[in-house]
Formats: sequence, structure tokens, C-alpha cells
Amino acid sequence: MSRLHDQPGSARLDDRLGVAPAQLKSRVIDFYNGLNSYLADSSLDGYVQFFNWGYLSVDSRPDDWRGDLPAAMLDRHAVRLVLELLGPLGIDGRDVLDVGCGRGGTLATLAGRFAPRSLAGVDLNPASIAHCKQAHTDPRLRFFQGDAEDLAFGDGSFDLVTNIESSNAYPDIDRFYREVNRVLRPGGHFAYTDLLQPGQFAHAREYLTANGFVIEADRDITANVLAARREAAQVQLRAFNAGGSGAGDPTRAALMSYFLAPEGSEFFDHIADGRFEYRILRLRKLADCVEL
Repeated sequence: MSRLHDQPGSARLDDRLGVAPAQLKSRVIDFYNGLNSYLADSSLDGYVQFFNWGYLSVDSRPDDWRGDLPAAMLDRHAVRLVLELLGPLGIDGRDVLDVGCGRGGTLATLAGRFAPRSLAGVDLNPASIAHCKQAHTDPRLRFFQGDAEDLAFGDGSFDLVTNIESSNAYPDIDRFYREVNRVLRPGGHFAYTDLLQPGQFAHAREYLTANGFVIEADRDITANVLAARREAAQVQLRAFNAGGSGAGDPTRAALMSYFLAPEGSEFFDHIADGRFEYRILRLRKLADCVEL
């Protein structure tokens, strides 16, 4: 996930930041190049397959997924977020696209737990895609470097599109929504979760429902994500900063703290005080939908 600070206003991130789209995308690529480089220099490179903050059950909120994951599972919070996002959606026999696939953990989880017909992942960062192609050998999985705002797939290619903790860095998020609409088959689902300002979620609901989607679930999971950060972030931070030639490097330590958002960090506090919220949206494309 690439988190770019912005101010409320236009739906377009480039307008809010006053930065050209190409420059924003270059920043995202540079961020993940650095992150992948640090991972490659650590003892965890072969184990870290997710870039999401994860999900942890909290007593006051019902879950959509019922099950248990091993306590010793390295990425269990991240896997839980994937399963929570899908909820009751059945994906056996379906064609799935994960936009912003990162290191491939979402698709690997779906391949291991379900029986989809095909799984494709797209990410802007070439280092992430190179890792995916090396780490994930299931023949159903295909990975492509590409742009979420210009997906290189034909109309109606997929039954399910997932997007996890990625759209917050897209310069023109409406263009991404149009691409999701285009590549989905009628009746297909868009499973969407991210960290956005409340006004951005309001815009997403309004834009998507006005243009051929119906919302089947809309959940605030901010408390669950913060709980996952409280439980896991410091452990992850110590692991990432240990070993490798970059151990003790303050630049590396700062990047990893920004990325992992431990309790007390700037991003954790921005979520806790309500400036950002983390939600799950599950939407279905109407059977008679006209392309946006």
C-alpha cells in the first residue's frame, strides 16, 4: 500500500496534491522499489507476500468470515483481511483479477483456499511483479505490470475484481472505477477495501451506484485494522529492521515505520482520530449495466 497525504476536495488525487499524474505514479514506483529492496536484503523476503495492514476481530463488531488461522502464521492478519473482504462471495469456477496485487499474497490465498478458474494480478511496480512471478508457481496465477487506470484486459473478462489498500494512491480514482466496470461481467462483483478519507468513501458510493453497481456490503473496519496494527506492527518492524546489510539504517527504519504504521506513528494516529477510515465495500455490477 502506498499512502500519500492529501487534503479533501476533488476526487482526483493529482488535483488535491497539485502534482501531475505521471509524477504521482513515479513516486509510487519509487516507494515500492525501496520497500522491495529492503525486503530482498532481509531474512523475510521469501515469507512476506502481503502489503496490507491486516484485520483482527474485536468483540464489539461482527465478522463476515467465520474461521481460525494458526497463531504462528506470519501473515495471518493480512490473510484474514482478504477472507473478511470476500465474506460470503463464492469464487469457485470464477475468473478473478486483483488490481494492485503487490507481492501476490491475495491471489495465492485465493488459489490455496478456493477453486477459481483463473487468477490475474496487476501492479504498477515492476519489482513487485518480478517477485510474484518468482514466488508463486501455481499455473492458475498470472501477473502483469500495469496501470489500474488503464487495465490491459478485454471488456467483461472477469467475474470478480479485488482491490486491497491500493486505490488511495491512484491519481484519477474515477478512471479506475470505470475500468473495474469495464472488465467485469454483468452480475460480477467488485470487492474493495482501503484507507480513505470519509468524503472519498462517500464519493465512491455515489459514483459507483450511479453507474451500474449495487452495494451489497459496506462495513467500517477501522477498529479491526487498528487492532491488527497494535498486535502485529511492532513485531513486524523489529523483524524487518533486523539482519541484512541495512540493519540499523535510519532511512530504512523510517520507511518501514511509515509502511507498517505501529501504534503512535503518524498514520496510526490519523486513523485513530478519524481523519481516515478503513472500509470494506462489496458491490455487484448490474446485469443490465451500461458501460460508464
